[in-house]
Amino acid sequence: MKIYIFFLILFISGIFTSFSQQKKHKTYKVNKGETIEIIAKKLSITPYDLLKLNPDVRNNVVENDIIVIPNKEINNSNQKVEKISLDYLTDKDIIVDNYIYHEIQKKETLYSILKKYKTEINVLNKLNPLLLQKGLQFGEVLKIPLQQEDLAEISRISEQKKYTQPYIVKAKETKFGIAKEHGISIAYLEELNPKIKNDGLQVDDVIMVPRHIVDQSQSKYAIHTVKKMETFYSLSNMYGVSKEELIVANPELKDGVKEGMLLKIPKVINENDAVFADRIYENKKLNIAMMLPFRKKNDTLDFENDRLLKITTDFYLGSLIAIDSLKKQGLSIHLKVYDTENSAYVSDLISKKSEFNNYDAVIGPLFLKNVAAVSKNIKFKKPLIISPISAQDHSKIDNNNLVQSKATNEDLTKGMINFLKSKYDNQNLIIIEDEESKLSQNEKSLINSIHSLDSLKNSSVLKPKKGYIKLDIIKTKLDSLNKNWIVLVGEDDVLIADVIHNLGVIPKKYDLTLFVLNKPKGLDKIDNNFLARVNFHYPTSTYFDEHSALLKQFDNKYKKKYYTYPSKHATEGFDTTYDILMRLATDSNLIDQGISHRLVTKFSYIHNTSGSILNHGIFIVKYEGLELKITE
Repeated sequence: MKIYIFFLILFISGIFTSFSQQKKHKTYKVNKGETIEIIAKKLSITPYDLLKLNPDVRNNVVENDIIVIPNKEINNSNQKVEKISLDYLTDKDIIVDNYIYHEIQKKETLYSILKKYKTEINVLNKLNPLLLQKGLQFGEVLKIPLQQEDLAEISRISEQKKYTQPYIVKAKETKFGIAKEHGISIAYLEELNPKIKNDGLQVDDVIMVPRHIVDQSQSKYAIHTVKKMETFYSLSNMYGVSKEELIVANPELKDGVKEGMLLKIPKVINENDAVFADRIYENKKLNIAMMLPFRKKNDTLDFENDRLLKITTDFYLGSLIAIDSLKKQGLSIHLKVYDTENSAYVSDLISKKSEFNNYDAVIGPLFLKNVAAVSKNIKFKKPLIISPISAQDHSKIDNNNLVQSKATNEDLTKGMINFLKSKYDNQNLIIIEDEESKLSQNEKSLINSIHSLDSLKNSSVLKPKKGYIKLDIIKTKLDSLNKNWIVLVGEDDVLIADVIHNLGVIPKKYDLTLFVLNKPKGLDKIDNNFLARVNFHYPTSTYFDEHSALLKQFDNKYKKKYYTYPSKHATEGFDTTYDILMRLATDSNLIDQGISHRLVTKFSYIHNTSGSILNHGIFIVKYEGLELKITE
């Protein structure tokens, strides 16, 4: 391997010029069974950094190969090694401490080298004493100084690498496919890798792509991929930051906003509102079980009429896309699926198996009775138990490893109450209560907390008679000179629909906002024009943004794979699986990891009253015009 000669001459040259008194690198003999990944891990460096020192190693190493590794016995803190892609450099050119080390090629002349590297003969002779004695020799290495413009380019590439990572091109991959996979445009992919613009892609090429694994130290930023037609003005409006703040966080913006750029968006983070940063540690492996009610023992599988089977299948297919996505990011996942048959008895039998002690997490069962059966068997074992779709109260299950990933109805109500408290500013407050006989004790206490918003005790309380409130009675409580807040307490869908229809025809001179403490079951049957008129607000555990590029990307990927668009259960299956596995890839302790926003779900885990773990991430949404949007 000619690379050995390179380092031999580098060492000799160092003696003659007093450039260095110690070798920064040394050779290493590959042991049986070792791979680039194993050696890199042993040295606490990345495989990419190891390949940079050994450019002639294309795929992997074999036993007894001799490679070059960093010499960790000396201090390398100020001596960075970079193999970069300046236009005139060859594949064998390596940069060490702002000098190029160039392996002499056949037919190269002294004149061509001086011209190519823009240097002078006396400088070259001074740096390479052997050149005077032997002249140019094929295969030997010359030390050449970098020019000022090259130093600037290295600085630019180093800055760029903070937000990019290496990617090895696989067989049959195209620019379009790689750009789509990483959520960027082909133009931006070519900007990151100028050589591929003309030369195209070759199998095993190492190119740069956006770094989607964000360090915890960068959690004070949101990450945004620039879309077509976006400008400084639109980005500033979207995120509430100035043009100057954007440029400080993203120096590359000095040349303007370009489609496909990956930007850091500065954001203010409260102590209780930290953002979870996706991170997958190298060689991280997860062993996962999934317990779902496929009921495969049934004689027939009726996907059209069996609602449970459809929910189960959709959730599972969404989860598979999440697992595939995580694998592509470097996470090793072993998955085993169990059919609970929607039976607490079967769930109990399955979870008694000794193999369950080897899992990092068990996703499922879907329903509370089956979750309880599994929980008692895994109470003192290793895995977390993920209850993925049930919004019922899990606090009666005594298991600190139980994770309820869907916010409860109580959390939704509390979230809306907290929202009202944070936004209330002496609006005209009208509280419409469900009939007394239907109100639970909890709802009565909630009404009292709403009353407490009005310190002057001027709020109005309306109660239906026989499930109905006359429009004229509502009108008498409205104030045309103030904003009117109407809060509906209760779960009577007929009453809620009736109030919305009545308020929907109130004259525009009245400023109305209507709040409910939980999403009504019959909301889809109510005219959107009425909902828009009353600025209808409600809490929800999922929010489907029809403008979301990520959601559209998931929809298209799902359709391409399964030939149909995903249901809400498929999307939630993706979110739940992706989030919990990404968090486990970082740390098995879910508490205090911060908030994450996936396709349609917000995750923020806290301890439940029983000691188990609960996701209390919710959205407060409103009808703005005919669109449903998240409130500020």
